Amino acid sequence: MKKIILIIASIFIIINITACSSSKQTSLPKWYLNSPSNTHNTLYGTGEAYSLNEAKTNALKNMSEQLVVSVKSSMSTITKTSSSTYDKQLIRDINLKTKKISFSNYKVTKAVQTAGTFYVLVEVDKIELFNEKQEELRLLDNKIDTSINNMQSLSKLEKIYALEKLKPTILEAKDLSFIVHAINNNFDYSPYFTKYEEYINQINILKNNLNIKIISNTKNTHYKEYLKELLTKENYKVSNSNEDVIIKISNNIRYSTARGWQIVKASSTLNIISNNKTVSTKTISTIGRSSSTKQNALQSSALAFKKKIQKIGIDKILYQ
Repeated sequence: MKKIILIIASIFIIINITACSSSKQTSLPKWYLNSPSNTHNTLYGTGEAYSLNEAKTNALKNMSEQLVVSVKSSMSTITKTSSSTYDKQLIRDINLKTKKISFSNYKVTKAVQTAGTFYVLVEVDKIELFNEKQEELRLLDNKIDTSINNMQSLSKLEKIYALEKLKPTILEAKDLSFIVHAINNNFDYSPYFTKYEEYINQINILKNNLNIKIISNTKNTHYKEYLKELLTKENYKVSNSNEDVIIKISNNIRYSTARGWQIVKASSTLNIISNNKTVSTKTISTIGRSSSTKQNALQSSALAFKKKIQKIGIDKILYQ
């Protein structure tokens, strides 16, 4: 009997929930239930929340999602022709940035409050949005081209540094060019994509053609060999001739003994010299220990030197 009563009660609760849900559906604005479709000139977004401002924020998020759909549709040609990890990451990055796009020219066309909840419809003039984002791209593009032109007289190492510093702006402009295309498919993003790819690829080309010579004030080779290993790993070429850059290692090494341990305290100053001028200086202090010989303690110190350079980063050693 108790089981039958529980079943009847459950059915009653489900009916009430369904009825409430149905009641809420019928009380919602028709324009919210069936929001306007985007057109060639207008982009729409709907949102709901317990405050008007939050409802507007949600409506703008919804509008961003409309652009994401457009981006995905536009980028389908890339995914069809290539399934590389790079292209998939590119799509994810652009979709993420599209979701964060700001709309300065939106307007709230409808807003109502029903049962304590605000419902909002916003719209954006796509032509205005296109012009705004195209102008953003133009300014970024001019900034990038000016920076590239100013690099022509720099040494190889200085160019690598300048391009690395410019890289975030290049990537931002590259993504923006496709967002502009997503707003208006008649906009040709490919010249921007091609140009920015060439700028970024130039970093590796310069690295591969840069000859680095390492010299030291001591006969010990451990520090030089570890530094050479890290440079090679980052696609830099270490050579003893026709050098573009010299890395001068000045080691100040002190030996001591404590409780049967051989101890080395080393202070290694790295001077990065390009075009006969020092462009960067770093001093790295290390300690090495060995229970057997001074030589092993020195090697321990050199290994600690390697680990510290890895933590700092080769590029920061070279440029800053």
